[in-house]
Amino acid sequence: MTFGAKGNGRKVTNLWQNRVAIVSDEAAPGFAEAVRRCLPLGIRAYELRFLYGMRVPHVSMEAIEEVLAEVRDHDLTLVGISPGFCKVRLGDPEAEKEFESGFSQAFRLMDRLDVRRLTVFSYQRADRGTAIPVRIFDLLQRAATLCREEGVELLIENSPQCWADAGEHLAEVARAVGVRVTWDPANAAASGAEAYPAGYEAVQDLVAHVHLKNWQPTHGWVYLNDGVVDIAGQVKALEADGYRGYYCIESHRWTDSAATETNTQQLLALLEQSR
Repeated sequence: MTFGAKGNGRKVTNLWQNRVAIVSDEAAPGFAEAVRRCLPLGIRAYELRFLYGMRVPHVSMEAIEEVLAEVRDHDLTLVGISPGFCKVRLGDPEAEKEFESGFSQAFRLMDRLDVRRLTVFSYQRADRGTAIPVRIFDLLQRAATLCREEGVELLIENSPQCWADAGEHLAEVARAVGVRVTWDPANAAASGAEAYPAGYEAVQDLVAHVHLKNWQPTHGWVYLNDGVVDIAGQVKALEADGYRGYYCIESHRWTDSAATETNTQQLLALLEQSR
């Protein structure tokens, strides 16, 4: 999504900056403040999840107007939305509510923002020793059908709390539903699985979008260079395999004011090393 001429005249000095995105609320609760913090780092692409503490699409009109103004004034790109659908337990009334009204609200918001990519999850996992229930595939197929009817691309993201947690399970679900994925290697590691190379090899041909942070079992979410996931190897493999999408920073370190800048700098260095 691009509006008008170059808004602030900022020159991108690192070619890799055109491949870096961020989940906006990782930088700041409000979109304008997130942009203020991210533009000096060269980040011009944003994924929407929370705006002022409310998850899309259940956000205020004022928050949406703020997003539209920032996109227009600074010639930014919105890469998609993550409303958190399909993240509850099977049988939770919220699951049906998402189909009754949540998706339609999300589609209206996406029309307003001119965004055509929506990420969902795969429902909360009951236990790790159980095969994925057929009902999971049915519900996600229902979501995919709704999205196709609206001209929206549905992606499934792996999460340590959900059935599609590690790469193998994410690939199983995505292939059954017939969609591509948002690959988060740190989420796979937090699931207790090997994220790279094994997890990535399972989803290699399905990756449409990438979330990046890192994971350390004793510390939780950490900087890209500090965790158990070989992010350098993962990025190099993605580039070698022809991935040309965004690397979207999702630090999960909201009380760490340096997280966005540190992860951006580390990511740019890793991308440069991948050449």
